[in-house]
Amino acid sequence: MPLYESVIVTRQDINKTQVEKIISDFSNLIEDEGGKVKKNEYWGLKNLAYEINKNKKGHYTMLVLDSKPNSISEFERKLRINEDVIRFITIKIKNFEDKPSIMMQYVTDNHSEKV
Repeated sequence: MPLYESVIVTRQDINKTQVEKIISDFSNLIEDEGGKVKKNEYWGLKNLAYEINKNKKGHYTMLVLDSKPNSISEFERKLRINEDVIRFITIKIKNFEDKPSIMMQYVTDNHSEKV
């Protein structure tokens, strides 16, 4: 099955537990269709480049999905419907590395400097 990378931005006024629940629901959708979630990274609450629907920040999450194209279409349709999701992008990739993404390396490096 093809690999996809999806970055989902959710509203700033929900908490991390709610974000995890939303991502879990979307992960279950992929798994119910016979796909797999290869990677799930929560990047944190970050500033948006511009205000979207009165949101200046958003919770960023990245998923790497191994799924059929039909499942991805349904996944994106449900993302559009969800009122807590303010933006998302899903792209097809050839492969992925099983190490932390650049965003996670950045978060880890900045956290260690503050300690």
